[in-house]
Amino acid sequence: MRKWSKETIAHEIVRMYENGNDLNYAQIAQDEVALLRAATRYFGSWRLAIEHAGLDYDDIRRYKSWTRTRIMSRIRELHAQGEDLSWRHVSTVVDPQLAAAATKRKHFGSWKAAVSAAGLDYGTIRRYREWDAETITAKVNELYEKGIDLNAKSMEEYDITLITAARRRFDSWDKALTAAGLDYEKIVLRKPFKRRKRDVASTDRRRAAGTARTARSKTKPVDPAALPLEL
Repeated sequence: MRKWSKETIAHEIVRMYENGNDLNYAQIAQDEVALLRAATRYFGSWRLAIEHAGLDYDDIRRYKSWTRTRIMSRIRELHAQGEDLSWRHVSTVVDPQLAAAATKRKHFGSWKAAVSAAGLDYGTIRRYREWDAETITAKVNELYEKGIDLNAKSMEEYDITLITAARRRFDSWDKALTAAGLDYEKIVLRKPFKRRKRDVASTDRRRAAGTARTARSKTKPVDPAALPLEL
């Protein structure tokens, strides 16, 4: 029989959480009766035990059993947010519970199968792991040398994987451009805006030229015959 204390209870709760176990009250009452009784005895309630372990009880309470549909929905949600969906990142940082649930045999059996079932290209997801700072800046400079438009909107259409990895690694696309040794202020000034500036300048020049012509046309030449004779 295990000897419980506040410390061992908290440690077990954290261990289960990191392994992706469902910690809501109903599930614990079904699967971990001894732990629940010990937590209630030492803390007064399961909620207080959860909070003592440093976890958000409201999140735990909202947690529901994982289904294949819920797993796929969560993967798509994280992908839409631009999260790194490589196995290591999801299982250790983003959502350990999702990773554990997805790889269970009754669900998908592997992270690759879960990602593919969610309609995503697992090959692209795996490439996220290759994006370190050096790789990102090298790719940015390569595109710059090729004359590719590097403003954020264009890059989201041209290479969403690169700009997502850059934002994750450098916090922002501007900082990634700076790290690559580029002047981001010139790059983020989109070409259409540059053209507008040139068009305005051209229009101003035409207006100035027209004004000058108008002024010259209003200045009539002097008729020598109309000048007074010298005395």
